Amino acid sequence: MKDRHSLGAKTAWYTLIGNIVLTAAKAVIGFSSGSMVVLSDAAHSGSDALSTVFVIFGLKIAQQPPDDKHPYGHSRAETIAAKLVAILLILVGGNFAYSAVRVIISGDYHSPGIGALWISIGSILSKEIMYQYTYRVGKRIESPALIADAWHHRSDALSSIAALIGVFFARMGFPIFDPIMTIVVAGIIIKVGWDIVASSIDELMDSQTDPETIHQIRELAISTQGVFSVRNLKVHRYGAEHHVDCTITVSPSIDVTEGHDLSHLVEERIRRGFPSVTHVDIHIEPHSSQSLSGH
Repeated sequence: MKDRHSLGAKTAWYTLIGNIVLTAAKAVIGFSSGSMVVLSDAAHSGSDALSTVFVIFGLKIAQQPPDDKHPYGHSRAETIAAKLVAILLILVGGNFAYSAVRVIISGDYHSPGIGALWISIGSILSKEIMYQYTYRVGKRIESPALIADAWHHRSDALSSIAALIGVFFARMGFPIFDPIMTIVVAGIIIKVGWDIVASSIDELMDSQTDPETIHQIRELAISTQGVFSVRNLKVHRYGAEHHVDCTITVSPSIDVTEGHDLSHLVEERIRRGFPSVTHVDIHIEPHSSQSLSGH
């Protein structure tokens, strides 16, 4: 677990440094070239940097062991961090959409300098590299905060593509494309933020995990010798972890000790099959023909 958080924190620090450099470069060139879309892209990279700070704190809190107040641990700190990232994205996107509409209405737009073109190309390449690196590490250590941050990088790469299009056409003699593409960038930012918010809300409300994971856990339990059926199987995410609750039916003739040992065997098989499972609660009932209805 310690290695997991160490790798996640190291990845976040690398991308934080990259985002700070990108934000500064985009801001300077955006102001000097007079490009609104590049400035909006700079703000997006700045929100990337701030969101990475949230991720670092989330990973730090999540690694703390369970205590009396938090008996299930602190893994949901990562989910909270992901939600903060998402809210930040929506606010940034909404602000730039509003600003771009005002510019279009007022007609106060012009063709940006050549530097805006080159910084957009550089941003696309660097942000895609950050996305690939962060997403792979996030999937490897099953960190929702790191995966959310990776999608933030991808949305920044997409917004840089929109910025590139806006700058290109503005320099070709259509300056209105600069604020128009700013609205497109804002839409991308808001969409990514909303998707992360929806996912975070589902997790905080203990929604069932994906059907494939549920099916595999059910098969591990039902294939254990002595288990007749599995009922009321619930699997939800808890940050980077999975928690499992279910009822298994067993022969009415076995004693308490045998039932206890069997439940531990089922738990052990689930944990071996899914290392992310940190909590398993198994209720035992005697098997009857009615038990099959919950299979």
